[in-house]
Amino acid sequence: MNKEDITRRALLGAGGVLVAAAAAEQAVAQSVAQSLPDGIKGANVSLIASAMGKMGLDPAKYSMTTDIKPLVDTGKTIIGPAVTCKWELGKLDDVEDINKYVYDPVDAAPKGSIWVIASGTEEIYSMFGDIITQAAKRNGMLGAVTDSGCRDIDEMKKQGFAVFAKSTIPFGPKGLKPTGANVPVTCGGVTVNPGDLIAADIDGVIVMPKEHLENLNAAIATHLAFERDVRVKVDAGESLRDAYPY
Repeated sequence: MNKEDITRRALLGAGGVLVAAAAAEQAVAQSVAQSLPDGIKGANVSLIASAMGKMGLDPAKYSMTTDIKPLVDTGKTIIGPAVTCKWELGKLDDVEDINKYVYDPVDAAPKGSIWVIASGTEEIYSMFGDIITQAAKRNGMLGAVTDSGCRDIDEMKKQGFAVFAKSTIPFGPKGLKPTGANVPVTCGGVTVNPGDLIAADIDGVIVMPKEHLENLNAAIATHLAFERDVRVKVDAGESLRDAYPY
């Protein structure tokens, strides 16, 4: 066996390991999507942020930057596990990377998941358009979040597919290439691991690490009970000082 054959086999072996790891992370996202309690499914971003505070977590650490906004607002909070896509600066040498890291993960995404696309640049490009979101919607994905831009907003609105991004822009990535799917990414200043819970609505985008999900439902219930008590007191005429302790 010559040196080229050895190198080729090594690369193929490494690729197989990466594919297997990505598939395992996809399975984690599917498990999270299937096991979310109703209390979490019915929460909004602000409620989750308050619940995280009660858990001793700093919601500011897990909230994406405020320049990521709803470009397609469905009027609902989307909550589901992350399916991630990682882009980096560099020339796209092999179009198969688009299939492996963009198309295939969307086609295999579990129902109820959210696509998180990290662009790897401060420049604004359209990281996806309406054909990809059509497939994502068909597969049961709830929405997409990116730290860059997107296009075809009118069509996405017709699809009813929630999109959170920095801006609309009519052209795709230049000098970028996809390098991974279902791997850890940084999006909007927050580390997102595959299977982490993403919640997004008009108030922002927040990430709940999957290792804390077990305690989130109880924290949400506790905070809801507190707010219900406060609202009753406010309706009864109590002052904010008495009814709403900080």
